[in-house]
Amino acid sequence: MKVLFLLSRIEKSGVTLHTLDLAQGLVDLGHELVLITGGITDRNNEYLVKIENDFKNLGTEVRTFKTPSGNILNKIGISTAAIYQILKWIKELKPDVIHSQSPNMSFLPWILGKPFVSTIHNVNVQLEKSFKYKNPTQLIAISRESKEYGIEKLGAKPDSVSVICHGISKRYAETSPEKELTLLKQKYNLPKEKVIIGYVGRITEDKGLDVLITALEKHLPTTTTDNIHIVFLGDYWLEPDEIWLQNIVEKSALKNQISIVPFQDPKPFYEVFDIFVLPSKYEAFGLVSIEAMMSKCCTVRTDTNGALDQIDHDKEGYIFQNGNAKALAAILQPLIENKELRDSIAENGKIKALKNFTIEAMSKKTLAIYNKLT
Repeated sequence: MKVLFLLSRIEKSGVTLHTLDLAQGLVDLGHELVLITGGITDRNNEYLVKIENDFKNLGTEVRTFKTPSGNILNKIGISTAAIYQILKWIKELKPDVIHSQSPNMSFLPWILGKPFVSTIHNVNVQLEKSFKYKNPTQLIAISRESKEYGIEKLGAKPDSVSVICHGISKRYAETSPEKELTLLKQKYNLPKEKVIIGYVGRITEDKGLDVLITALEKHLPTTTTDNIHIVFLGDYWLEPDEIWLQNIVEKSALKNQISIVPFQDPKPFYEVFDIFVLPSKYEAFGLVSIEAMMSKCCTVRTDTNGALDQIDHDKEGYIFQNGNAKALAAILQPLIENKELRDSIAENGKIKALKNFTIEAMSKKTLAIYNKLT
């Protein structure tokens, strides 16, 4: 089967990574991939260049259209030319399936009157029916919340919407050499004997890191907090985000127990963490929670999008009310103080992740949707 992906840009986003993972899964299952995209948002960014090369190394044919820039007249001219070019490519390529990973590109196969698949990734963006967005033949929702959004807000027919959660590489289930983890702790001066509480992701106010600090500092006894160390693995989105977090850390009684580490491959960090916390105020799905679970790290997250698909509370992890520092503290205290409890939850989380959230599982479910169109 020849599958055509439509992706507006290759950027630092869950949409881009999900598209790459699905491409990997489909290629592994013997299918041919073509990607039409606006290309890399920053050609000087090594991370983005690597992602583009990862697509190509899979054997994916990548076709890049020019994205709008300049004044309004230039943007209109470039956009018109890009639309014409993409439509021409679609006709030329004759794919068996068109999958619009970027919903606002879904009007392109619609113009041609072709059946197609689209994915709702992030309901927080307030996607609306418009010239750019058209309901597809089959709609993939990444969580139960996005399914409800597709039906209630976008007018999709219930029988055309399927929930297929994101999948990740099984490499997260592999155990790193103990020497590698020891060196990682040494590099970032992470204490050996303390319980490491970690976060992975971009550093912005909407990620709720202040809620985590408040939970630990204000709602736990010092006999508990004396035994912890906190690691934030991520890059600041904008300069105000750095100022915001640094101000919070400097005022915190726990400031000497907080490490901020530049973003890099999170896999070994999940293995170093005893507890992973995703305190986000908004999430499309919260893929990092799945990464932590598969890495056998006890996982705690907010009740934002994807939580109920990922975790059966108190069995494979924990879910707390968005923004509720006291509720988070109530979950963290027994986990910090009881290694057997967090190890048991971590083991259950790994089993759940390996069963439900692998690239292979996601790809097979997606192929079942594709087969409805062919």
